Amino acid sequence: MKFFIVDTFSKVRLSGTPASVFFVDDFADEDLMQRIAAEVKVPETVFVRKQSDGSFEAMAFTPEAKGLFFGNGLFAAAKAINYELGATHFHIILGTDAFAVDIWDSGEIQIQFSAMEFEKVPMPLNLDAALAGELVVSLAECKGELITEIRSPTRLSNLQPDLGMLAAMEYSSVVLTADTHFETDLDYDFCLKLFAPKLGIFHGIATPISCAKLALYWSECVDKKDLVASGCSGETLHAKIEADAICISGDATITATGEMVGN
Repeated sequence: MKFFIVDTFSKVRLSGTPASVFFVDDFADEDLMQRIAAEVKVPETVFVRKQSDGSFEAMAFTPEAKGLFFGNGLFAAAKAINYELGATHFHIILGTDAFAVDIWDSGEIQIQFSAMEFEKVPMPLNLDAALAGELVVSLAECKGELITEIRSPTRLSNLQPDLGMLAAMEYSSVVLTADTHFETDLDYDFCLKLFAPKLGIFHGIATPISCAKLALYWSECVDKKDLVASGCSGETLHAKIEADAICISGDATITATGEMVGN
């Protein structure tokens, strides 16, 4: 299996949020794929095979679970497919979902996600303690993810929550966000930082699925349909809200490639 390590949402190697891509002939051994994801230990590992119609079938894993939780693997796969095959417009099929991929002349990747809904929720037990008393402005839930808006974007970059307390909550992941127009002169609409200890992610990352959720969340606040988000490891993500979809775009950089050695 040929593989790629890709830094998503960054033009600089060894920054951004990493993901890995493996090209395979079939998906016969899910246990092997899960063990590979656990060994690689990046937030998301995607296994890809080309279809006869020009699309690409994929399966995604975190170090701890099967499933597309973050979406960074889709961007990594798009980068690897473009690098290997030169394709610029195609679909990645994952389960019953088809993700439209466009790679622009600049090299920037855009992937279309379905529109999502969020709802306001009360403060979960121990969240205040998990965030060391950080001021929480608002809370919402979207597809198993807790959206937590805090007041200070400058404090967000250094905030390290109690991961044991986060793992004890009912949510698969917790994304922290703040308004970058407060306290900073950064040219972003919001910042984000996701933790998912239940899925084997113990440090803050920036993910396109979280960005799609947050774009809807922040759109109401800033009255915009085109938003720019900042991660805490140098990531830049663009979100465009359309009638029934959210387009997330950004750069991706291949850091390493190689082949997995068989027994």
